[in-house]
Amino acid sequence: MKRKKILIVENLMHFWQVDDLYKLFSIHFDCDVLIPKKFRHISNLKKNVISSNLRYFIYFHILLIGRKYDYIYLCSCPEYPDYPNNFKNFLLYCQQLVIFLVLILFFRKKIIPHVRGLHRIFPDIYKDNVTKFFVNLRYRIFLLLDLFTCENKNLTEIFKKKFKKKKYKVTTVYTRYYDENIIYEKKLNSKFTIGLIGGIDPIRRDYSLIYKNFFNQKEQIKFIFLGKFYENLSENVIKKFQGLDFEYKQEFLSEEDFIKMGRKCDVLLSLNKKEKFYGEYKGTGSYGDAMFLQKPLLIPSFVDPIKEFKDFCNYYDDIIQLKLLINKFINNQSIPDKKFNNFEIRKCSEKIISELNL
Repeated sequence: MKRKKILIVENLMHFWQVDDLYKLFSIHFDCDVLIPKKFRHISNLKKNVISSNLRYFIYFHILLIGRKYDYIYLCSCPEYPDYPNNFKNFLLYCQQLVIFLVLILFFRKKIIPHVRGLHRIFPDIYKDNVTKFFVNLRYRIFLLLDLFTCENKNLTEIFKKKFKKKKYKVTTVYTRYYDENIIYEKKLNSKFTIGLIGGIDPIRRDYSLIYKNFFNQKEQIKFIFLGKFYENLSENVIKKFQGLDFEYKQEFLSEEDFIKMGRKCDVLLSLNKKEKFYGEYKGTGSYGDAMFLQKPLLIPSFVDPIKEFKDFCNYYDDIIQLKLLINKFINNQSIPDKKFNNFEIRKCSEKIISELNL
């Protein structure tokens, strides 16, 4: 029987995810990936990649080739900006939704958007009427579609409760996956090495938990930043880490760099801030990074309210609990546990196909 075809599209910021999405969907489909030419170097795929001269208008490219595919998976759908809080964002908001509507007009039954932030499509979250109006408009457009994915089970269940449409299907697609065929060589470290997950962004992550509390253990602990360095944003974080033993890459962090640096780590650490909707209406790529690198993860408990990832996560509520966890690991009183069988890419692929009835 002829295999169906799916087009995976990424045009905004999650280009590093397309390789695992390709592996995930190619188990059942013939896959192509459409990304802007400017960001082609981020993907390690050697074939079936279509480089587009367009980025913010890449949906026009989909209009030209979409008829060849049974499904069109939008790795990042029109969720940005959250809502227009200035004139530039108003133009971006309008541009994205208008082009999205045109795409829906031609390929409504084929489109599968990956919903990253539920706070961007459900207006009841907000009190401000202007914000509600813009978020509600996006929600109304999403009601035209029938197939969706969310970043974890918790968000998927919240989506089911809030999305007021009789017939639709939604499932969970993680940012990355565990592949049982990939085995990393174990590294022995002279210091307990902690990988700091995510872009070096003090707006979304609380680095003060580290630089205010671990100076007296700099002979025991090394920190490795496993995320993008942002000009005019990351510099201050790096300055605060002076005096600690740490490593980061100011230039472009490639997939090879991420794997090389990530393999050095004993554990990974998420420093997400609660006020940024993490866990409540928004997911985090930390889980996928842990699956991909096959490392245990220390993460704030609010980020995983249903303990979906307890097989490889250790949870903390405050700095006291975080220091207790890390000191136990350093003193070999407790070995971080990690089991990834429930997140194996082939097992998850079967579940996605079944739940969306593709």
